[in-house]
Amino acid sequence: MSAVEVPGDLLKGGAVPGAGQAVVALYREPYGPVHSCSAASLQGVTLEEFGPVSDPVPYRGRKGIITYWPVATREQTVVCGSLRQWRLAVELDFEPAWAAFSAGPVELRWRAGGRLCRWRPDFLARTADGVREVLVLKPPGQESLPVVRLQVLEEVAQAAGWRVRQVREPSGLRGRNLGWLAGYRFPMGDEEYQGQALLEAFREPTGLRAGVAASGLDELTGLDLAYRMLWQRRLLFDITQPLLPDAPAWTA
Repeated sequence: MSAVEVPGDLLKGGAVPGAGQAVVALYREPYGPVHSCSAASLQGVTLEEFGPVSDPVPYRGRKGIITYWPVATREQTVVCGSLRQWRLAVELDFEPAWAAFSAGPVELRWRAGGRLCRWRPDFLARTADGVREVLVLKPPGQESLPVVRLQVLEEVAQAAGWRVRQVREPSGLRGRNLGWLAGYRFPMGDEEYQGQALLEAFREPTGLRAGVAASGLDELTGLDLAYRMLWQRRLLFDITQPLLPDAPAWTA
C-alpha cells in the first residue's frame, strides 16, 4: 500500500495534534523512497516488515550501540538503535504471540509551541492473530511516556488502527536467559531424529544433562540441541530460574 502525499501545511499550527490529523508520518518501503502521509493513511501499511526510515544513530552524549538482529522465523533483519531495543527484539523473537516486528519503521512529526518535534516509536509489531501494535519502551525509572508524546501516539494509533503498549525490556534473570537462548535460535541441519529422542527423554520434568544422557545423545550434542528446542518452545522451562545445565525442562 502506498502512502498518500500530504500537503506541507500539515505541520503548521497547533501545539498538540487532534485525532492524529496534525501529524505527518514518514516511512520507507524496502528499497524504496521515503513516504510521508497522514496518520489515517497508515492503516494497512505493513510497517512491521519494513526497515527504519534511516539508519539509527546513538543518542548524543550517551553510550549507544547499533545492532542488527536476524529474526529467527523470517528473512528479516531488525536494526536496533540501543541495547534496550535489542533486548526487547530478543523477547519479541522468542514469544510466539508476535508474527513480525520492526524497530523504528515510522517517524512521527508534529509542531508544538512553534517547534518541530520528531519521534520514532520503538517497535511496530503484528500479533499472531493479525493485530498491529506500537510498542514503546518506558523511560528508565518512570511508569509512562511523557504526556504529550503519549497523547500524540494514542491519537495516531487510533487513526491508524493500532493498539498502543508501553513495555520494559527483559532484564535480570529473564533477560540473561533469553540472551543465552538467542544464540541457539537457528536450527542446525537435520535434527528431527535426535529431537524426537529428546522429546521422549523429557516427558517428565528432568534436568537438562540428565535428560540428554537418557536420550542416548552425547552431552555436547544433546545440550546444544536441547537449547535450540527450548528456544523453539518444543521443550519448556521456568524462565524465572537460572538456565543452568541441570535446570529442569519438559516436553511442550
